[in-house]
Amino acid sequence: MAFKDILLHLDTYPDATADWAADQALAFCVSLGGQVTGVAVQATIALKSNRLADFVLNFGELARSEEGRSRAAADQLLDRFETAATAAGVYGGRICPAAEMFEVPEQIAGLARTRDVCVVPYGRDPGPQQGLAEALIFSSGRPVIIVSPQEGHAPKTEIGTAVIAWDGGRSAAAALAAALPALRAAKTVVVLTILNEKPSATPAVAEDVIRHLAQHGVEAEALAFDSAGAKIGSVLEHVIERTGVDLLVMGAFGHSRAREFVLGGATRSMIEAPPTAVLLAH
Repeated sequence: MAFKDILLHLDTYPDATADWAADQALAFCVSLGGQVTGVAVQATIALKSNRLADFVLNFGELARSEEGRSRAAADQLLDRFETAATAAGVYGGRICPAAEMFEVPEQIAGLARTRDVCVVPYGRDPGPQQGLAEALIFSSGRPVIIVSPQEGHAPKTEIGTAVIAWDGGRSAAAALAAALPALRAAKTVVVLTILNEKPSATPAVAEDVIRHLAQHGVEAEALAFDSAGAKIGSVLEHVIERTGVDLLVMGAFGHSRAREFVLGGATRSMIEAPPTAVLLAH
């Protein structure tokens, strides 16, 4: 059973998602199965009325120009997405709402609540997408997949190796359950336990995960790696580089406070600089 209802976010402002990033993100969606709905938000810019400032500095005209740039980017991205997704047989629709910039994360989170998963591609500067990813993790109630496209790389429509970062905790369990469709699609599944990082993370904890996955038709193997005192984010990056991972599955640690997100170290590391596609669930 694959993901049947996937939401793909495409950025329009201040920088639009590059074509190569959108292509790789759509290809990853294809590897998950199911229909893909593209969403691109038209940015609106609200200005407090100040006739003198507007007369001198032309703020109003500048704001309308930037809104027009965002609207044009949304149209171009969604037209291109519709053509490519239709050709791949996964087109599930397009959504183009309008919102102020600070409203975008909550608006996308609302749309994600009625999808199986939301895919967020990063650009050259992932800063704007990080806030969105954090909001989705804590506000949508659904898994989020951060895709980190590489310029010049060919799009991949298969998941070769998927790694589950497993410590036996609640968040890891949420990620495991959420990732089952992707794990079924992967050619190789590895249950990774990082030793000497948490008391609950012992070599034996992977055994029951492997048993559970077998009940769902997924063959998996165990891998234990000693942290040797290193930060878990660094260990994950090292393992991913060494094993050529296409998807990392992990629980997201942290909580939201007003508009601020307080994250665990590994979660922060993966959101800021994901070394591969990362499925996060909270």
